[in-house]
Amino acid sequence: MLRTAFIGAGRRSQSAHYPNVNRLPEVEMVAACELDEELLHQVAVEYDFQYRYDDHRRMLEEVDPDIVYCVMHERWLLQPALDCLNAGKHTFIEKPPGMNMDDVQQIHDAAVANDVICAVGFQRRHAAVTQEALRQVARLGPVSTVVGTFNKRFLGEEAWSFTTTNWEDVCHAVDLVRFMAGGEPVEVTAYQDKFGSDYRNCYTGLVRFDNGATGFIHGNRASGARVLRGELHGTGVGCYFKLPHEIEITEDNEARTLNGWDIDGAAESDTSRYDGVLAMHEHIADCVRSGEKPLTDIRDAIHSMALVAALEGGEGGG
Repeated sequence: MLRTAFIGAGRRSQSAHYPNVNRLPEVEMVAACELDEELLHQVAVEYDFQYRYDDHRRMLEEVDPDIVYCVMHERWLLQPALDCLNAGKHTFIEKPPGMNMDDVQQIHDAAVANDVICAVGFQRRHAAVTQEALRQVARLGPVSTVVGTFNKRFLGEEAWSFTTTNWEDVCHAVDLVRFMAGGEPVEVTAYQDKFGSDYRNCYTGLVRFDNGATGFIHGNRASGARVLRGELHGTGVGCYFKLPHEIEITEDNEARTLNGWDIDGAAESDTSRYDGVLAMHEHIADCVRSGEKPLTDIRDAIHSMALVAALEGGEGGG
C-alpha cells in the first residue's frame, strides 16, 4: 500500500489531483497540509485524512509518505518541492515546475541528487487522443510535422500573469509538441506579441528537432475562447485532435473520427479517465512501485521548459 500526502488544497488540487489519487487501488491518502484552515477542513472531511498539518516539514517527518503531491502556484513551489525531494520523497508537482529556469534546475538537481521521482503535471501526454495519435503515426513514421495550439481569451489586464502566460499555460502545448516530435530542438524561431493588451498574450514558434521533425506552436490569448488542439503527421497518415474529446485520423485519402472516451473504453462523463489526469497518476504510482522514472519526470520536463524559455526569448518565467 502506497502512503501518500498532499501539500496544498487549492482549486487545481481539489478538482484534479485529490479525486483521482483517491481512485487508485493500493494507495492510501494519509495526510494533508494546507495553510488555509477552511480548505484543509474541506479535504479532511471529504477524504477522511488521518493526519492534518499546517507545516509541511513536520508532516514529512511524522508521516513518512511514499509520495507527496505538492500542488501550488509556481510562486510558492520551490521551497516546499525542495523540502520534499531533499527528504528523499518521491514528489508530484504541477506545471510549470518553478517560476523560471533557475527554479526548474534546482528542482531537477534535487531530484537527481536524492535519486527520487519528481513528476510534473503534463497530463496531455497521457490523454487518450494523444496516445492514439502516437500509435497511428508509429505505424507509418517517421514523424514529419507536429502542431500544438492552445488559445484562450485574455485581453487588457486579464493578460497579466505572475510569470508569463507562455510560461505558466502555453507550456502545455510546448511540452505536447516536443513529446510527440520525439526529438530535441536544434533551431527555434519565436515571436511574442501583444493584442488588445499591454502584456504579451500571443506566442508563435517554429521548431526544428534533431530527428528531422518540425513543430509549430501557437498560444493565442487574444482569441475568442479556450481551445486546445494538436496535429501529428507521419508518412501517409495524419492525426488532428481536439483535447481531450476527439481525434480525426486520415489515411489513404479517407478520414475517420474517434471519441476520446471510446478510445479508453470510458464513459463520456468520466473526463478524468480519458483526458490524461487519471492515467498520469496511475502511471506515477506504478513508477514509484517499480523504481522507473515517469514519462513526465523533471529529468525530461526540464527540456520542455527550456523550449518554453526559448519561445519567451530568454530565460522565461518571472
